[in-house]
Amino acid sequence: MNPVGVIYDGWRARADRPALIDGDRIVTHGELIARVDALAADLHRRGLDRGRRIGLCAANSWRHVVAYLAILRAGAVWVPLNPRNGPGLNADLQRRAELDMLFVDQPSREQIAPCARRLELENWVDAVEPGSPPAIDHDPDGVFAIKFTGGSTGKPKGVVQSRRSAMAALRSMQAYYGFTADDVNLAVAPLTHGSSHYVLPVLAVGGAHVLMAQPDRAAMLDELKHRVTVAFMPPTLIYLLMEEAAFGPGDFTALRHLTWSAAPMPPARIEQAVARFGPVLGALFGQTEAPMTIAALTPEQVARPELRGAAGYPFPDTPVRVLTAGGDVADQGEGEILVGGDLADTAYLDDPDATDEARQDGWLRTGDLGRLEADGLLTILGRSREMIISGGYNIYPAEVEAALGAHPAVREACAFGVEDPVWGERLEAAVAYDPALADEAALIDHVRRTIGPVRTPKTLHPLAALPRNPVGKVVRGDVRTLIYPAPQ
Repeated sequence: MNPVGVIYDGWRARADRPALIDGDRIVTHGELIARVDALAADLHRRGLDRGRRIGLCAANSWRHVVAYLAILRAGAVWVPLNPRNGPGLNADLQRRAELDMLFVDQPSREQIAPCARRLELENWVDAVEPGSPPAIDHDPDGVFAIKFTGGSTGKPKGVVQSRRSAMAALRSMQAYYGFTADDVNLAVAPLTHGSSHYVLPVLAVGGAHVLMAQPDRAAMLDELKHRVTVAFMPPTLIYLLMEEAAFGPGDFTALRHLTWSAAPMPPARIEQAVARFGPVLGALFGQTEAPMTIAALTPEQVARPELRGAAGYPFPDTPVRVLTAGGDVADQGEGEILVGGDLADTAYLDDPDATDEARQDGWLRTGDLGRLEADGLLTILGRSREMIISGGYNIYPAEVEAALGAHPAVREACAFGVEDPVWGERLEAAVAYDPALADEAALIDHVRRTIGPVRTPKTLHPLAALPRNPVGKVVRGDVRTLIYPAPQ
């Protein structure tokens, strides 16, 4: 099935309900269907339909959503490009994706490279006449999207996602949230990444999206207090909201689910967020190669302190295993996380060798190290290539960061290894923390008591904030380079 088909099921019954809310502009479900059909028909007339690659570089807006749906409706391949990437990176991604067309909104024009086939998003969406596109292409093996990884461990990789994979993610999102027509989702994280996974399941049941081009903290709090029921954002944005002077004694009775992803959240921060927003925090774990729905924690599970350091429990239709150091596929223990099922029906763009390397007996090798308990609980230990070997011991950065993050003074932390003639690698960490609550010696002592001396950093480097890439992930190599710049 083509995932876009879900918004057509019974849409007439909700035709007058709001679907997209962008400032003062409200698009009903009826107008949404009409615009999507008209744009998809226009793409068909231009020969930009089945299998054609269409780039979309735009900030969050109602036009962005309509264009995204029209690309899917036409049977074309959606290629999202984040305006925050900058023109240099986007030029490389445009070239590698071999786009047949690129739609870009006015604010993002300077963030993409010149290309022959390019249209301004606003002009295209506003000018297209009504039309009827051909039947929806429901081939499950058809390509849904080409997405690029965040590049947190190197050059971004192109990931070719099938409709089968996209449909698996959609079903898992529906099961996790139980969306209804009363739901209003706050789309503030970029629609070019994880936030896009909310578009279809919310619209399919008659719900609505509030769209924000930029994360205005006061406006976000106002929405969360008055009408938003569901919101998804990285931890850094949740922290900013909690620090907003206008926060006040908010009434968040409408909000039933505030989900974080993209990075772990220290237990102390989770406790603060629950105290501010109520028992509504949940967590999702996924990656571009197995999007969004590998594992999750529900708000009820987040309420249990012993689960707060975990990624969550695998989704029912997404089997998870670990590849042990001995090369065995196991249903519990430590090792590289393996993902199966339709969600993992992806491949690397123009790189069959990398695709083959990422497969193990039918499983997708995620590159993440984890611990899988007998009851299915999954805890992330770090990336396989980021393991630190110090004095003969294997040290997972994630466990060091979790220990630091458990201290109430710590906002965020990043552990890394530095070449050392004695230890092989010397364990160090960059830390953003409140010096009024602890000093470096107290933090080191806290880690030593929590996880032992072997996994205690030799040095802590105070930073105001950790550097992040355009999708909000901490890039370990950038942290190391910031502290130890390469010689000129």
